[in-house]
Formats: sequence, C-alpha cells, structure tokens
Amino acid sequence: MHSMRRVLPLVLLALASCDRVGRENGRVNAVPDVAPPRLTPVEIKPPRIDRATVGRVKVVDPPRVDATQIDLLRQADGVVDILWVVDDSGSMVNERRRLVNNFNRFVQELIALRVDFQMGVISIVSNDGGRLRGMPNIITNRTPNARAVFEANTTFPASRSRWEQGLRMAEFALTRPNTTTPGGPNAGFLRPNAALAVIVVTNEDDSSFGTTEYFGRVFRTLKGKGNENLVSFSIIGGPVPNGCVPPGEAGLYGSLAEPSYRYTELATRTGGIVGSICDASFEQTLIRIAQALNTLKRVFPMTIVPIASSIRVTVVDGMTTTVIPKDDVTGWQYRADTNSVVFLGTYVPPPGSTIRIEYAFARP
Repeated sequence: MHSMRRVLPLVLLALASCDRVGRENGRVNAVPDVAPPRLTPVEIKPPRIDRATVGRVKVVDPPRVDATQIDLLRQADGVVDILWVVDDSGSMVNERRRLVNNFNRFVQELIALRVDFQMGVISIVSNDGGRLRGMPNIITNRTPNARAVFEANTTFPASRSRWEQGLRMAEFALTRPNTTTPGGPNAGFLRPNAALAVIVVTNEDDSSFGTTEYFGRVFRTLKGKGNENLVSFSIIGGPVPNGCVPPGEAGLYGSLAEPSYRYTELATRTGGIVGSICDASFEQTLIRIAQALNTLKRVFPMTIVPIASSIRVTVVDGMTTTVIPKDDVTGWQYRADTNSVVFLGTYVPPPGSTIRIEYAFARP
C-alpha cells in the first residue's frame, strides 16, 4: 500500500512533463504541426442573361367610377299682387266694359298658371289719392263672383277730374301712408313674398309730375334690393306714335285715344306688356299680361355638366314625391346649351315645391 502511494506521484510527474503536441519532453512553448492550406482556383464567368420573354406586366388605368351629384332647387311661390290703374273719364265707358267682359279670361289664365293673386283697383285722378276702391277692395283667388266685384270697382260716376295722373296715383297706392297705416285703405295689399304688377288702362297719356325714370325707380325698389325683376308695369292705351280710335267711336267727339308715350316708356323699362286700348277685345293682351305675371320658374340650372342619360328628376310638393318623366310635353328635357333641366310643356313644378335633380358626372 505504501509502495502504491510512492509510485503515483512519479506517474503524475511524468505525465506533466510530457509535450503531447510536439511529442517531445521539455519546458518550452510547443509548436504544432500545421499542414499548408490547399488552394483551389475559382473560375469567374460572365453572367448569363436569358433574353427570352417569360411574362409581360400590363399597366392599365383603374375602372372609371362616375360620381353622383344631387341638385336641390326650389320653385317660386307664384304670388303676385296686381294693381289696376283705370281711367275714370266718361270717354272710357266702352273700354271699361270691354275690360270687365275679358276679366274672367284673365283670371282663368292666372288660375291655370297656379298664380296666387290679389288685385286692387284705383283711379288716375288725384282726388282719390291712390286709395283702393270698392268693398271688398282686394280680390283674391277665393273671392266669390270676382267678376262682379271687379265690375263694381271699375264703375265710376259720370263726371270726374280731367287731370289724369296714373303714375303718381300708382305711387300713392303702393307707398305710405296708404299701405302702412293700420286699417288704412290699402293695408294688406302688398305682400312681402309677392311679385308686383301695375296695369294701367287709359285712352290718355300720363300727366304726373316727375320723369318716367323716377317712377320706374319707385316701383322697382318696392321689393327691395336685388328683387327689381319682381316688379312690372303694363299699359293698355293709345299706341305710339299716332294713337287710335276705338271701334264704334269714330263719329264721337274726343274719341281719339292719344299715344301713351310715358306709359309705354315705363312698360319697356320694366319688361311689361304694351297693348292697344282700341282692340275690339282685350283678351289676347290680358292673356299676355297674365302669362308675364307667372312667376313660376321653368328653367332649373345644374351645378355640374351631367351624363345626360343619367338624369333623374323628382318633385317634392309637401308630403308628395313625384317622379317626372323625360318628356317634352308632359315632363322635362335637358338643355346642354344652358346646362339646365327645363319644363317647356304642360307640366310646371308647383309653387313652393322642391325640384330634386340627381345625375352622374364624369370624373376628370
């Protein structure tokens, strides 16, 4: 056992002094045997390009999607106030009778055009001061037997003043105090949302102080700035420049209807109607006046140029919505020159209704 203990340190010592790398005994640094590296040449060849077409990418625009536009437009209210300025002289008896005889036709035309009207009558002499005549002094769509009321309001005493001032009396009728005094003679005649039409019927020209430019400004500013086109002035009088003789009155003294220069000039300024007092019937002139008083719009411009085939028109009147056909007679048509939907046939959108125009338009 003791011999075993002596032998073991010797073995360990021998192992510690042995250089296993160099297989030599010693105490210096060992230098291992390293084989030199083997180098293999690398061949670098130019890239090979295959020029054959293996696929093609086609770049196309995305499909066009037309955008949609909706225009909401409002129809006018179709409300008109009509002031009749009637010559009360004795030489006008027959002409006032013809006016009354054609009154119903005038009213029928207004009703057909769905015009909400009211009318008043004044004379052209200063003694009346522009106060509306009769009782009732305002005729509306709802007045019973409106023709009889109009006849009573245009029937004058046999003898009246000869100084005829139609323009001045019309100004008095449409301005304060006649229109503003509570319970006054003309209170309630002028409605804020209504167009205004002044119609003079006479066989003499106007003798009022003041130029026609002045009276034109007075009438056209009654509806406020920007609403001048809501006012018109029309005349049934002696034609310019020679006047005329009413039918059946050639042998009567003073039967010549003198040319109405001032009235005609004012009618021209305001886009009104000019008719002759010597016509056998006033029907056609009154129809023209009624049609001119129609404030309902027939042309509704669109905001964007549409794809015409896509236009769809509906009209909303209160709780009722109606699809209107594309038809020249019973519906609408598109006018490219004005870029608008127009109603040129028998159908006109009712007063106060909303016109809804829906359409597609091409994106730029």
